[in-house]
Amino acid sequence: MLPVPDSTAELRSGLSSALYESLDPLRRAGVPLGILFSGGVDSSLLAWELRETPGLVLCTLGREGSSDLESGRVGAQQLGLPWQGLRAGEEEVKSAASRFEGPLAGLSSVARTVLLTLAVAIVQARPRRLVCGQGADELFLGYAHYRGLGPEEARRRSDEDLERLRSVDWPRTRQIAIACGKDIEAPFLSPAFEQSVRRIPIELRLPADLPKRFLREWAVERGLPAALAYRPKKAVQYGTGVAGLLRGMRRSAH
Repeated sequence: MLPVPDSTAELRSGLSSALYESLDPLRRAGVPLGILFSGGVDSSLLAWELRETPGLVLCTLGREGSSDLESGRVGAQQLGLPWQGLRAGEEEVKSAASRFEGPLAGLSSVARTVLLTLAVAIVQARPRRLVCGQGADELFLGYAHYRGLGPEEARRRSDEDLERLRSVDWPRTRQIAIACGKDIEAPFLSPAFEQSVRRIPIELRLPADLPKRFLREWAVERGLPAALAYRPKKAVQYGTGVAGLLRGMRRSAH
């Protein structure tokens, strides 16, 4: 078991060092970089940390009028960074579902919808090298199913979610990116960053009144505008409107 530092300041300092270590290769690569950007705290923190990277563009997927598309557009303006809106229409979703039938096979309905949503974004994002915020919800207990859990149960669910992400969902995401001739990175899944998060007592990561409070407060300390750090965020399949689109497509098919 890892020793726990004495102070919250020390915990945050360790996180900052680990994040810098995981992002440094992206900064030094010298190639255009795209962030899959929803305007929520996870992708906003990555955008903030990588904001001086040459060729950086924030890529937001959504149906017309979706919350993610609007949050992404506004968030990019707040950060002063280039932005690309990605279309999540019936044609794009059908095409991705057919093209990536293999990686999507055998998943639960929720996992399949999330991966399909990411696939639609990966296909359209202009840069060949992409970055996403996968892992933050598992590490900082952002999902709804963490609410109301005690420390030990939350720790167990977090470990299970991370194992599923690492062994199933993330390899399939990378498989889709490779099929598109692209590379995708998840800095929050770097071993150094995960180890640093695990040093934070689980009690400090419990949702309580605000999901991912520790992450949000640390992001503000890092300089991220509070409007982005504390912006409410739906799950990606709902914020983009893809889940609603799929429901409509199923109703039409029947």
